[in-house]
Amino acid sequence: MKKWIIVIIVAAAIGATWYYLRTWYRFTPAWYEPSLGTVTRGDINVPITAAGLIEPDKRIEVKSLASGEVTRVHVVEGTFVREGDTLIELKRDDEQRRRDSAAAELTRAQALRAQALAAVDRAKANILGLEAEIAQWEAQCEISDFELRKVLGFMEQRAEGLYSEQELVNARARHNSNLASHQRAKAQLAGAQATLREAEQNVLLQQAAVDIAETNLATAEERLDETTIRSKYDALVTNVRVKISEVIQSGTTSLTGGTVVMYLADVSQKKVITRVDESDYGRVLNISPVTALPEMPGLRQTVASGDEELARRSGRVTLTVDAFPEETFEGVIERVEPQGKLSQGSAIIQYDVHVAVTDENVRKLPLGAQAQVEFTIESAPNALRVPSEAVRNHQGQRGVWIVVDPEPGSRAKWGQKFVACRFGITDGEFTQVTAVLGDFQLKPGLRVYTKLPVDQDERER
Repeated sequence: MKKWIIVIIVAAAIGATWYYLRTWYRFTPAWYEPSLGTVTRGDINVPITAAGLIEPDKRIEVKSLASGEVTRVHVVEGTFVREGDTLIELKRDDEQRRRDSAAAELTRAQALRAQALAAVDRAKANILGLEAEIAQWEAQCEISDFELRKVLGFMEQRAEGLYSEQELVNARARHNSNLASHQRAKAQLAGAQATLREAEQNVLLQQAAVDIAETNLATAEERLDETTIRSKYDALVTNVRVKISEVIQSGTTSLTGGTVVMYLADVSQKKVITRVDESDYGRVLNISPVTALPEMPGLRQTVASGDEELARRSGRVTLTVDAFPEETFEGVIERVEPQGKLSQGSAIIQYDVHVAVTDENVRKLPLGAQAQVEFTIESAPNALRVPSEAVRNHQGQRGVWIVVDPEPGSRAKWGQKFVACRFGITDGEFTQVTAVLGDFQLKPGLRVYTKLPVDQDERER
């Protein structure tokens, strides 16, 4: 029984103390205190954020046309090389033998071509001789024909004693023999012409063999030269994949495409390939430069070309990376891909957006670093704004409660007045005030409630 009496006395003491503090000292607990914000002017930007990796303008895969053992590696990751700088050296023995064999094959092909050309010359000379022989037999045929006709004429006139039967037979035989020789010479000419054509075709074949041998020699010399692998670009070495004594395979003879000896990166420009959700694709497209839009028929033609439209389509973005948390970097939308990709592990469709980093400090950005890309979709420069937590609904209207003096005679510690407004865009922290409904003027510097105070009379009841 005594315990209950003690409990009652303690509770009464606590209640009396609480009443005394509230009544005479107006003590207000922390949970009854309001929270305040301020009306300001400033920029409001509504962003879309997406992530991507810092990448070079292009990555370069280095292979060798030659096969062989690595004898020296001249670079390491992080080395910046100029066009023509030596990257790797290979043992030259195998490629030197291939080059010498190709040179010998070229010499052989050239000799065969010379033989073929000589055969053409012989065939042409033979044709010239046969043509002369034909001309000679044609002359002999004319003579024998004349003599035969002369004998026949006298025989028909019965001129006795001038020609005998034997002379007629001899004249006819000589003429027929000349005709036969003429025909034989013509046949030999046709054969010589065929031989010439065959010799000329053989020249073409031998010339093709020479061309192949020259190509093989050039390839062998190129492969021999490739035993010293040089950079073809001004680039940064990002990954060396071979070491001394390792044997690499040529890219021209291996079914696998050859050994990749290293990767280079063209860092003259850097970019970020980021992905935006399907729900944000249209808004990103609306701020992209015309040249960055997909080349789908009619899409670019429908974009207005006015100054205001072009200003809205600046495509400017800001980037942040964990490596430099206090800095932001500028970029511009370079290309928007039209084909969506299914995000792994979800049913969300996303679209790749290529962003070129245009900041003057781009050299500081490390390759492979994850960048947060912020696309400014809507903006209101120098807007009249209030904290977003201050926007409230009251009697069917939206507005803010501003801090005023308590009414005279009121025991309330805080005064409040509702000001109806129209609001524009919000970035989550601030909300734009586009108009004030009524005669009250909302000016920068006024304090507004982000958390209303508890009514004093309500607290006392």
